[in-house]
Amino acid sequence: MPIPAIWFLLVGAGSGILAAVATFYSLGDVGAPHLFGRCLGLRVMSSCNGIDGAFYLFPGLIFGIVFAGVQRWRGRFDGGIGFGFVIASLVANALAVFICVALFDPLSSAFDIATFDLPVALAGGIAGAIGGTVLAGAASLFVPGTDPRPPIAVAAGLGLFVPVVTEWEAVGVFVFYTVWQAGFAAALGANLPATPSLVQGTAATA
Repeated sequence: MPIPAIWFLLVGAGSGILAAVATFYSLGDVGAPHLFGRCLGLRVMSSCNGIDGAFYLFPGLIFGIVFAGVQRWRGRFDGGIGFGFVIASLVANALAVFICVALFDPLSSAFDIATFDLPVALAGGIAGAIGGTVLAGAASLFVPGTDPRPPIAVAAGLGLFVPVVTEWEAVGVFVFYTVWQAGFAAALGANLPATPSLVQGTAATA
């Protein structure tokens, strides 16, 4: 029996809360590179800064483990699919974080506005779309019949709310990750195929 979307919403909200907590375990800043003289990071005065490595590592890892764990528990993912999903989630989040940080300075210069909100929102939306494409695309490869389009759209739309992190700081981290992971989990879960035989990996066809 398919899980109602509300249950995926709750699973995603739970993983989002855990992800937010984990980001406070500092791993040290990941340096921001320069490309053609352009800062691919957060420019503060004359310095080009990165953000803590915890944001690159933990949110994707935790989401992948929680979502795949629920699907594994229900017998919908086999071990290979579950492991692949966790790795894809880790890579998708790290890529999205890198893109979001890298786009901030170029977008700030392009729009030349006093507020940080618009460049951050656009960077978050683009990063969310790319990260969502990686993870939803991987899910569609691992689980034939998955429609990746709704979760990609949700990932991009919710990515626009990244400014809550910069504006509300610690509270914003909890709000953003809880809402983003809840929305993405619901969109992805609702678009997984309902037929169990489609999501058992190669073992089901052996």
